[in-house]
Amino acid sequence: MNITDFFLLAGMLFLGGVQSSFVPQKTELSDKWDTTRPLRNPDKGWYHHMLDNGIGKYLIQDEKDLTSFPGMDHLYLRLAWAFLEPEEGKFDWSYIDNIVEKYVPMGYKISFRISCKETGGAPNAVPKEINGIRYATPYWVSQAGAKGIERPKYGSASWTPEWNDPVYLEKLNNFLKAFADKYDGKSWVRYIDVGSIGEWGEGHTYFSTRIPPTMEEIRTHMAIYRKHCKNTQLIVSDDLLANGGTEENKKVLLRYAIDNGFSFRDDSPMVKGYMVDVLKTWTVSHPKFFDAAYKTMPTVFELEHYGKVKSNGYWLGKNGETTIPEYGVSGADVFRNAVQIIHPTYVGFHGYLGEWLSDNPDFTKEILNLCGYWYFPKSVNTIAFKNGKLSFEIEWLNKGVAPAYSAYQLKGKLIPVDSLSETIDFEIEDSGNKHWMPGLVFTEKYIANLSSKAKGKYRFAIRLYDKKSDMPVEIGLIEAMKMDGYFIIQSLTF
Repeated sequence: MNITDFFLLAGMLFLGGVQSSFVPQKTELSDKWDTTRPLRNPDKGWYHHMLDNGIGKYLIQDEKDLTSFPGMDHLYLRLAWAFLEPEEGKFDWSYIDNIVEKYVPMGYKISFRISCKETGGAPNAVPKEINGIRYATPYWVSQAGAKGIERPKYGSASWTPEWNDPVYLEKLNNFLKAFADKYDGKSWVRYIDVGSIGEWGEGHTYFSTRIPPTMEEIRTHMAIYRKHCKNTQLIVSDDLLANGGTEENKKVLLRYAIDNGFSFRDDSPMVKGYMVDVLKTWTVSHPKFFDAAYKTMPTVFELEHYGKVKSNGYWLGKNGETTIPEYGVSGADVFRNAVQIIHPTYVGFHGYLGEWLSDNPDFTKEILNLCGYWYFPKSVNTIAFKNGKLSFEIEWLNKGVAPAYSAYQLKGKLIPVDSLSETIDFEIEDSGNKHWMPGLVFTEKYIANLSSKAKGKYRFAIRLYDKKSDMPVEIGLIEAMKMDGYFIIQSLTF
């Protein structure tokens, strides 16, 4: 039904007894947009790579850095298996639980990667004394008969398991069952990475054998995760699938991933090797994987270690806006364009919170808004009122890079101009937001059942709301339009 039809309907309703004082009204809102105010919203935002290459790197140095960070959504814990199961069947979950107990009550979510191969470790050290670095897969797994390489040809002296070894797979399966029994489906778990193949769980073997895993090895590991983690979003590194052999094999793995609910992360943005063709893919290693996933599942962006990005000369000036002489673009340009390709819902910078935020206060807010969804109402058109039902439509624009993957409510109020009248509330359970794809305008038609009789002059106000998190979903209108959490859109007379 088009606008004309709705006005005809309004006229018929008027003849049929609609209150004579109600007049349909359309309000354009594009001139009321605020595209700079940072919006902290559910199910999107920044994450902090809190544990990395062991258990001491990128820890939170000052909690004010965390609590003041715009849109910090979750903490990402990359832990070697050896820390969590130092002896077979004996688990030490304290590395996780201590963080959960402290930060989840503060409103932060948690995501995981349990790695089976890290880098580092002195060649003459006693293996058991450096579990988690030299032996990311626990030392006892190798002692149980799992085959692996003690001193790989490339990289540092850290043990590399054979990815299809039956003993390794058996022990890994047992561990993941115990891990999933404890954490799968928890409301505060954002996602779980497949981390059991490759350096740091990224799927490649550049710092060990440089022998890529086979398609069957990759699919076997993904199947183990899928078997145990039934109630949590699973994520794989794009490098894992890209190492699957021929182009046909990659297509098979991609289809397997999508069909089984695996989404993707990219750990390559601004890695030195990918800067060679920076203007081609903006350092995103495998764009096609993200095209296949982001429409239905959240994707994840991880910057190269921020300290390394700076030492390589790729992040110059405040907010990274100074041009890199070698490439003719700024680091911020590379970051922005990579975000457009990956369509991430969650974005991380892989470094220390205070350093990043001090260097990049404005850029942090910009990317917070851009990642995931970012909603703007273009217009509101109230059409008809009869028998306690208000018919209206809203044009919505998503200026973010991804859709939302949860349905949000549309809540409304009729706030009386005359203080003697009562405020009238309404709720529409599903605003339709899940299909608001990035860069497109969607017109949603709503019918609101008003909670009491409307008579007189009112301000018509709306907001979006997430019942699951009990949080408002902020939209990009100027704050001057806001009253008690709602945006005043129109004045209506009933």
